[in-house]
Amino acid sequence: MPGLDNLDQINVTTRRYIRKNPALVDAIFNQDPLNFFLRQNLKEDFSGGTTINENIITDVMIGGGYAKGKQFNVTQKQTERQARFDVKLAQVSVPLYMEDFRVFNKGPLAAVSLLKARVDEAYMALGAFVSIGTYMEGINANYVNNVNGLAEAINDGATASWNGSTYTTYGQLTRATFTPSLDSVPVDLAGAAIEYDTLDSGYMDCFYGSGEYEPNLIVTTPKGYSYVKSKFQTQQRFQDTKLEVGVGFRGMSFNGATVVASRYCPGSHLTGPALAGTADKAAVMFLTETSGGVVVAYPFGNLGATEETLWILNARKPFLNYYVSNDEIFGGGFRDFIPAGNNTIVIGQVLLAHQLTLIPRYHKQIYGFAS
Repeated sequence: MPGLDNLDQINVTTRRYIRKNPALVDAIFNQDPLNFFLRQNLKEDFSGGTTINENIITDVMIGGGYAKGKQFNVTQKQTERQARFDVKLAQVSVPLYMEDFRVFNKGPLAAVSLLKARVDEAYMALGAFVSIGTYMEGINANYVNNVNGLAEAINDGATASWNGSTYTTYGQLTRATFTPSLDSVPVDLAGAAIEYDTLDSGYMDCFYGSGEYEPNLIVTTPKGYSYVKSKFQTQQRFQDTKLEVGVGFRGMSFNGATVVASRYCPGSHLTGPALAGTADKAAVMFLTETSGGVVVAYPFGNLGATEETLWILNARKPFLNYYVSNDEIFGGGFRDFIPAGNNTIVIGQVLLAHQLTLIPRYHKQIYGFAS
């Protein structure tokens, strides 16, 4: 960079131009429709306790047709069980030098308020981390600090989810003991194209009656969305629609469910292929911090480098719930800046205590399609 001795007349006599609206342009984060839907429509206040407990029916009471005079079987049978989940914690720290925002970055010459910008970025990062973790798990090594996400919940204990893992328990209940109450069998297309029959069959696998007992939301990747749209929209099986969750996400309607796209949905954007799972900086940061430095790239699992996933969801309470602490700080609030030590560094934090719970049979995952 040339020294000030060599500034020409233009640089000497002309003030710098800084674009102030927008002052900072996001080139990192992605909006996730499922994250918005969870917070806007499915949020449940967690008011305290050691665990989140979901009561479910896993068996049928004794009964049926009978002939006059029959001695009834009046054995008491337990048909109710309780799934238990631990609350998980997430945070984004905001460290700053006091000199930066109290001396230098202030007044009319501050094109961007560094303090406000960093806090805003912290909230954006936390939203990205929650979105990424939603499609993963929270039980195996390296992932225990994450919520018990879709890969874990939408499984049957025997068939691998997109990440290559099977989950014999869910909510501390053994799946095989209560089959099929806690089961949802993943579908691996192993590089094949996604066809209308596959999508329709997957939808019907988690259809248990019209209205609130049928799926209403389908989430896939941008490429997955394009594959679905190009294959089926020309057959007039889809109609454009808009998912209203506080902000509008453009989608398509399929069997009454809204199909939307997210880059945080597992697929080729996150797995690579050229950068082998390190292309998305938010994903790399989330996994590195959550795993304590063990996982430093987004996992391929059972996905090929160019393959996508698709999630058919009954995104209604009580079939899908997103619990968030009602504490003003741990409910996604900001812990104000405190001194770090014998220096002028101060640290603030965005903090979140949360958990995701599902009734597995009302949901479906389809993965491994490349066209």
